Amino acid sequence: MTSMTNQQGGFVMSDSRDVLVFSKRLAGGVRQIAGILKAAGKRPILVSAMHDDLNREACDGHVVVDWDTADLQQLVEAVDRAGVVPTAVVNLVEPLISWQVQVARHYGFPGGDSAWETLLSKVLVRSEMKRIGQSLLWFDSGLAGSYQVETVTNYPVIVKPARDSGASRLVRRADDATHFRNHLRDMSQAAGPELEVIIEEYLDGIEFSIDGPVVDGIFRGLFFVEKAQHDERRHHDAGLRISPPQSSSVRSAAEQMVEKISALCTDLGLSRGWLHVEGRALADGGSELIEINPRVGGGLYEDAIIRTCGIDPVRITVLMALGEEDVEWLKACERNEELLALLPFEADQIGTVVHATPIEELKRIPGVVDGYQFAEYKVTSLENENFFTEVLIAGDGVERLSEIAEEVRSAFSFRIE
Repeated sequence: MTSMTNQQGGFVMSDSRDVLVFSKRLAGGVRQIAGILKAAGKRPILVSAMHDDLNREACDGHVVVDWDTADLQQLVEAVDRAGVVPTAVVNLVEPLISWQVQVARHYGFPGGDSAWETLLSKVLVRSEMKRIGQSLLWFDSGLAGSYQVETVTNYPVIVKPARDSGASRLVRRADDATHFRNHLRDMSQAAGPELEVIIEEYLDGIEFSIDGPVVDGIFRGLFFVEKAQHDERRHHDAGLRISPPQSSSVRSAAEQMVEKISALCTDLGLSRGWLHVEGRALADGGSELIEINPRVGGGLYEDAIIRTCGIDPVRITVLMALGEEDVEWLKACERNEELLALLPFEADQIGTVVHATPIEELKRIPGVVDGYQFAEYKVTSLENENFFTEVLIAGDGVERLSEIAEEVRSAFSFRIE
């Protein structure tokens, strides 16, 4: 079921400046995207499943789509009936990439590459990386409710959803067959027995991330982060995430990963986009991919990238969707040498954060240069990361970053009810 109205309740009349903006459960950066589009002389048209979507007032029109039951033809017919002529589609929501691909292909917009569909599946990405000789990692896949545990003979392994596993949702480590069997049972109960899972050998090493644009099929790694304090028990981000990496092994592994991802992009025919890549620096000097997210890193990544690279990844994503990015500038831009650390705080029990030290108080601590905080953050599951406060720290060395982080931790408190 689809319909299309403007924010006054009437049909939207097209002037060939309309750009579809996808959203699901209020996610998708709608207000930010709408501002960018309006500044470029475009008309943002929100596409979401909520008739009373809080973001509709920021846009010039609103298409209501039941993402779970509608099909492409229903959306197209609603747009046609309204006399709208879309000129592009902007999407920052991973579960809606398949919709993005369909709509872009239908109208002939950027963003319809089949490569995006490959990036949606961790299984397909692993298969392609192995096929082109860029990965040696053992992996397997199946359904959470029927996977044969006996298939796995070497432990430990990581088991996680093959699709839509943002915020480390349902990511588990199994140290033996009993753990593995229990994890599959828990995943089946949480997401259903038909949940597709991927099982990968666990690799000991230091986790890192890379953000950057794909330009003419080449991945340009711009913002590198070392996660030396990563939570290996829950496989959540934790502690200081430092950029640029200070360990030579991580720097080398990350540079290797840039080459690996460029090879994948070339193989898939992905010519443009923004990627957030996660990998591991291995003891033998090598690197291995953890996963690829076809978007900018979450939390303060965008702010840190703007600060150090002079490039707004969300704005670049919008320009790429419009086919208006400055390719030569993207090829030339570089990161400055400022040393930063991202320090997140995670709610650790079910309930609502009813009190937290205000972010403005934390930002008064010398060295804290940015931050965010979600008011009355609700925790409904501990099966994913629940970051509700994060600060960005600048310092002249790792020791100084650590000192500032301790000051922040000492000053910060919160209560959940």
